Amino acid sequence: MRSTRRTARQAIAGLMISVVLLLGLTLSTAADTAIQVISNEHEAQFADHLTFRIVVENDAPIVETTLRYQRESNVLTTKVEVPITAGKHVKAEYVRPLKRGEIPPGTRLTYSWTIADESGKEYSTEPITFVYEDDRFDWQILSADGITLYWYEDESNARTLLTAGTEAQHRLQDEVGITLEKSIKIFTYQTSSDMQPAVAARSEGYDARVVTLGMVISDDTMLLLGSHRDAELTIAHELSHLVVGLATKNPYADLPRWLDEGLAMYAEGELPAGNQSALERAIREDRLISVRSLSGYTGDPELVDLYYGEVYSLADYLIDTYGKEKMTGLLAVFREGTRPEDALRRIYGFGLDELDSHWRASLGLGPRGEPHPTPDLSASPEPSPTTCCLVPLLSMIAIMGVFHVSRQL
Repeated sequence: MRSTRRTARQAIAGLMISVVLLLGLTLSTAADTAIQVISNEHEAQFADHLTFRIVVENDAPIVETTLRYQRESNVLTTKVEVPITAGKHVKAEYVRPLKRGEIPPGTRLTYSWTIADESGKEYSTEPITFVYEDDRFDWQILSADGITLYWYEDESNARTLLTAGTEAQHRLQDEVGITLEKSIKIFTYQTSSDMQPAVAARSEGYDARVVTLGMVISDDTMLLLGSHRDAELTIAHELSHLVVGLATKNPYADLPRWLDEGLAMYAEGELPAGNQSALERAIREDRLISVRSLSGYTGDPELVDLYYGEVYSLADYLIDTYGKEKMTGLLAVFREGTRPEDALRRIYGFGLDELDSHWRASLGLGPRGEPHPTPDLSASPEPSPTTCCLVPLLSMIAIMGVFHVSRQL
């Protein structure tokens, strides 16, 4: 494994928090008239605010200034008409308050200004791009195999985590058949309090009781509590969500929860003991949750270990029985936005209920006869994008969707 180390500040040279266009830069119009840009700058205070400022001069009075900005990979552009005092020398400033976790660290932002004078002529600046940083720390960088890991305190631990990430990536490639389609960023925090401003707030009571170990915050960025004893499992789990998410991204439908979480558990390697025990007990008692019901999440803490034991078992069954080529084909079909029932039939020749029967048979169980009521997870409320699959926990460690959540405090 080849790793590189450099400071984050060096990596983004030229994209500092303030960018100033000096006197003499001009903006052209169709009539080849010009406006002087005295300064054009931005500032960013992490998890607090963004500020955009421009100072311009013109022979004709300027009556309107408009700011446009957008995040990288976001097709939506925010447009703001910034109030000014009309004149030949104009200063415009827009301050955008930020909530914690609203913009992921490492996000590239692009902005430009449009200035109009009293004759109706408009002048537009060239777009400026900068990186929104968590500038509270002196970030260092380690990189390997498309993964860039940011750290600021413990280099030895950072190297261990990068190794865990690359091993999980190779496992997904070798055994599942999916590869990382774009570079990803992992920001590794040393304490929960350090990471908190980068994570969207839930309720005050929830934040006081639950520790977030890892979180996918965009399609190429993860936050990680690197000092936790389960950090290596967390990075493997969340990395799977990133890799699989990029491989199946489409505007029509999400990947089934049982498959997304099953592959994430599979990426960790060996099934944790708690999940294994819950799975074995459910097999003995013939109380397995059906595949169809696994498409939702349980709000029952008693079923968390079983849920993740089952989705791991399902992913393992499909890969071990039918091979990684079939799994690769299934993910390719899901990328088209195909419904789970149709996707399974196209690749494996059977649907959800038949998968349930085949999987049960592989575990030594007969057809589902409902001797005991199976928990209905499909009716569980769908988590919001910001909280994904968090559920209250009693005294266990659970991995829920994009969050890897530890026990209540």
